[in-house]
Amino acid sequence: MKRTKEQEFIRKYNRAYGKAIGAERKKRKLGLEKLSSGIMSRTKLEMVEKGMAQWTKMEGDTLMLRMGIPAEYFEAMASGEDLERWRKREDICLLVPGLPEEAAAAIDDYRRKYKKREPLEEQFLLKAEVILMLERQRTAGGEAPEVILDTATQAVNCTVPDGWEQNPGALCLSPGELDAVLLVSAALFENGCKEEAWQLWQAVWDYPGQHGWKERAMTMILPQTAVLGIRMAAALAEHGEPDGRDTAMGSMAASMREAGPPRKEQEARSSGNGQETGLLRKGQEALELLRRNGCHCYVLPLLDCLCECDASLFAAPEYLEQVKAFRKMFLDIYAWFGYPGYRIWQGISVDNTRDAGMTLKMLRKFDGKSREKAVYDGDELVMSPRQLERIEKGLHKPSYENYDKLVKQYGKFGGWNMPLLETESLEVLEQRQLISTLMECERWDLVEWEIQKFRNRVTPAFPKVRQELLFFDAILKQKKGGDLQESLEMLLEALRCTVPDFERKDMKWWVYQREEIMIVSNIGSFYRKLGRLDEAKKWLEAVLFSIDQNSYRTGIYHYGFDIAFECYDNYLGDICCLDNTVKMNEYMILKSLLLFRINGIHNLFYHIAWNAYEIAEKKPEEYASLRPVWEKAFQISKLMAEFMSDSSTKAFLSKRESKYLS
Repeated sequence: MKRTKEQEFIRKYNRAYGKAIGAERKKRKLGLEKLSSGIMSRTKLEMVEKGMAQWTKMEGDTLMLRMGIPAEYFEAMASGEDLERWRKREDICLLVPGLPEEAAAAIDDYRRKYKKREPLEEQFLLKAEVILMLERQRTAGGEAPEVILDTATQAVNCTVPDGWEQNPGALCLSPGELDAVLLVSAALFENGCKEEAWQLWQAVWDYPGQHGWKERAMTMILPQTAVLGIRMAAALAEHGEPDGRDTAMGSMAASMREAGPPRKEQEARSSGNGQETGLLRKGQEALELLRRNGCHCYVLPLLDCLCECDASLFAAPEYLEQVKAFRKMFLDIYAWFGYPGYRIWQGISVDNTRDAGMTLKMLRKFDGKSREKAVYDGDELVMSPRQLERIEKGLHKPSYENYDKLVKQYGKFGGWNMPLLETESLEVLEQRQLISTLMECERWDLVEWEIQKFRNRVTPAFPKVRQELLFFDAILKQKKGGDLQESLEMLLEALRCTVPDFERKDMKWWVYQREEIMIVSNIGSFYRKLGRLDEAKKWLEAVLFSIDQNSYRTGIYHYGFDIAFECYDNYLGDICCLDNTVKMNEYMILKSLLLFRINGIHNLFYHIAWNAYEIAEKKPEEYASLRPVWEKAFQISKLMAEFMSDSSTKAFLSKRESKYLS
């Protein structure tokens, strides 16, 4: 293959990201000042939209999320320090609220280590402290309620302009900022200001719908909002009707205390301030939102709340039994892996982010260059070898310009944020995401229909678009029973669109982007199905090595890693090398739990069941210890497929139930 030329990439990726922000901002009739307020200056946002400014991952994600756009449509580069800060914030998330002393120490350590912090970072720390204060207040007493309220208000004020209390809906707020407003609502309730608490709560609940957010962004705020509303209503119900000025909260309490009139009449009933009182229905709505999007953000607290409600309050009484089954399933999963089901979540994720320094190191090794040669881009010396070494170790941050000059020599393009395709259209990126989701669920009739619509909206001359279309065609051909070798050739052609001269390179050092991970995983799988196991091993181990390298600084695996491991697990089964497969799948599940989305986790549990059963068949002496493993894993897999509403997997598992649960 000829080296990919820069002119093929007609749009600079970082500029496309900025243009996408600008286009969406104008579509929503938002001013520069309104969108950027509290995060960056108006001038800087203008430069971001023109592709002229470098920004942090936290800033870029928040700009998108303020418009309800999930940042998963874009892949990003970040510096080693940015990712280290994310990792330390994630450690805090895993400690709050369950381990308050350790959490408080981690918060203090963060403040000591990073004296200079973005407003969004300080907001995160204050929110964590408020949650710890509220937890202490509920269990053993602690700070005075007014101190909690003051700290919660400080958190909002980090990024939100004065006067936000009057009308939060008029502002541009991200899920993380709405989290802060929600904590003010909780603090107001603790201070006895119940009507004000309800009004803020209602503003947070209504915000995503009023502002036309995408569902994936809604999952980051509505579940915890539903939890707080149900808990506040339950507290009022426990203590009886509040006084007359608290009519809104009184109506909520009543709706939780008694079944009330038929459903239609209930839906029509409003509280004194015109807000609906169906807290339980909002909880169900939040749960169904998580199910549709394969997320587990705050799912356990939400299931706890729903399980505490009377069965007569549900429109379908059997729904409560299903909720109880889901709750037990998540408790079993979290206990199995020692994972804190009661945790908080950051407002951003890094499963689509790569470390700029590690990227430069891997691409240099892929091309077989020393640092002394790599710093020369063909025209000039970009930096000294010593500077490059420190960047590769994550100790220095490269400028966008220098990073861009260095990666171009490897046939890799794009700046700090890049769309998954060469497009400035968020609608096209959303449609591509829909196709991927339909493929995960094996809805092949709908997949084919959506791909045809997709073709009419994109330009096949662009490398990533051409790659995507070839990938779709190869998978569809194979699913329809087409020639497997021809499908494999299509996948190899798709990979050549973005990976230069890979036949002569060590592919384990390539920095695989999202679609490349999917393509290479399927290449390995197709080789396996063709019986060419040595080729399958080479491709699958290369992509897994690369994923491991990329996760070095955060411990988070990138989107698509579960597919790669599933394919590798199938390969190990073919060569009867099963000894470590159960542990490997357990490791992958634990990594999956660290992400918002766990949509492939039921497949990993099935692999545990299959592997444990097969090992016991070959080693009868281990039957007694392995049987509980495969039974539990199979039951979880089946229930998780139900949670995800994955009909094809449910049908597949039903046929095998007698094997694993007899």
